[in-house]
Amino acid sequence: MKTFLWSVTGLFALIWSGLAWATAGLVRWTVEALSTGRAAELGKSAVEFKFPGWLEPFLDTGLLEAAQAIVQWLLEMAGTGAPMAGTAIGWLVPVVWVAWAFGLVVLLVIALVLHLLIQRLPGAGTAGPAAPALR
Repeated sequence: MKTFLWSVTGLFALIWSGLAWATAGLVRWTVEALSTGRAAELGKSAVEFKFPGWLEPFLDTGLLEAAQAIVQWLLEMAGTGAPMAGTAIGWLVPVVWVAWAFGLVVLLVIALVLHLLIQRLPGAGTAGPAAPALR
């Protein structure tokens, strides 16, 4: 049971680390795109994007148009803060890694508490109920 617990904990730690790595990369890319003006170009292409005609019966076009309008509005709002975005990368990426460390510590503490609880279970050291001896 303890092996299973620590295997699952290791798996969760790998997933958590991968998400933190991806988030740090996304934050870095987003801030760089905002500071260089590439985000506005991407936003324009996202707003101008049209789905193929054969796909429209399967999609809610009203929802897609609303999503495109939200993307356009967000990029217009972000465009005003674009000059400051370059300085934000200096503290946003470390914030992601601090959050990763905090989450990993919480995960390890939970696993350690569960490990101690498993140890306190009656018969935790045995493989199962003993079979009756045959005479």
